[in-house]
Amino acid sequence: MIAREQQKKASSRPGKAFLAENLDQSFAATMAPLEKTNCMMSHEPSFRNNHDKVAFAVHATFLASGYFLTATGPASCKRDALYTSSTVGIDRWNELEEYTSVYAKPACSRGSKKVLVKCLAMNDKLVVDTLKDGADELVVRTEIDVDDFAVDGGGNYLDQYKNLAKLVENLDKEILSKFDPSSR
Repeated sequence: MIAREQQKKASSRPGKAFLAENLDQSFAATMAPLEKTNCMMSHEPSFRNNHDKVAFAVHATFLASGYFLTATGPASCKRDALYTSSTVGIDRWNELEEYTSVYAKPACSRGSKKVLVKCLAMNDKLVVDTLKDGADELVVRTEIDVDDFAVDGGGNYLDQYKNLAKLVENLDKEILSKFDPSSR
């Protein structure tokens, strides 16, 4: 009953809210890569190019792993972006050439863990930099070959990707596991 109310609330927000925002975090943390890929495409993102597709996969993988989106697009570039605690939708997520988002993951009674994620398109790669709140340096930098995971065109969202389960598995291993070992 509570889950239905949360889904109704999420669907009434402006823009398309992610299903992952309402997933029980323990379920999301143990979700297999293929389940995460199926979950992430139910949100109807708008893609301008193949870099958008891979950046969205990075974004959705964080959400499907129990993180909540607290800022994205231009709002995530503001000085106070790491201090925002309310959940936001995906509106304007790909408005800038640099994809930037801030995520929070509840950490019991100690508040939340915040992560700043910046993705930058460089030729045929998407460079992903992540910074944990309070850290003085990058936690993870990884480069993703866009052509290995995105295809031009495609009718539905899943048709716009190739090797999507592998991409999500790589993101879990190379990025998410550095912040939360339970996300493996």
